[in-house]
Amino acid sequence: MNMTPEEIYNAEQDHKEYQRLINTVVILTQAEYEFCKAWDDEETWKYLFDLTGGRWLNTNVYSEAEHHDHIYRMECGL
Repeated sequence: MNMTPEEIYNAEQDHKEYQRLINTVVILTQAEYEFCKAWDDEETWKYLFDLTGGRWLNTNVYSEAEHHDHIYRMECGL
C-alpha cells in the first residue's frame, strides 16, 4: 500500500497525538477516548477506565501512590 506524503504526515501526527494522550493525560474526554480506541483498541482497553460522564481515567499515567503523596504534601504545606 503506497501512501502519499500527506497521508504519511497525517498518520505520523495521529500517532504523536495518541502517544501524548496515552502517556501524559490522566483524564481523557470521550472524544480523546474514541481517538485512542480507534488507534489501538487493545491498549485503550488495558489502560482507560470509564469514570462516567464522558470522562476516562488513564491508569497508564495515574498513580495512586503519587496521588497520596501529593495530598500528603498539600496537607503538610510542603
